Amino acid sequence: MATYIVNTNTKEVHKTAKVEPRCKINEMSPSHRINTDNAAPYFAQGYNGCKWCYPERHTG
Repeated sequence: MATYIVNTNTKEVHKTAKVEPRCKINEMSPSHRINTDNAAPYFAQGYNGCKWCYPERHTG
């Protein structure tokens, strides 16, 4: 399993190790989903951490 799941539609990065009940990771469309072990390139492109499962990288 990948460490992160990136939603290309909402521009959010999710942590697979800390999925919270309020996180929408399980509702993500497969066409918007990227599984990865490296989230740094996405944060460099302006992606945001999920408010629920990656709050330390959530910027609002």
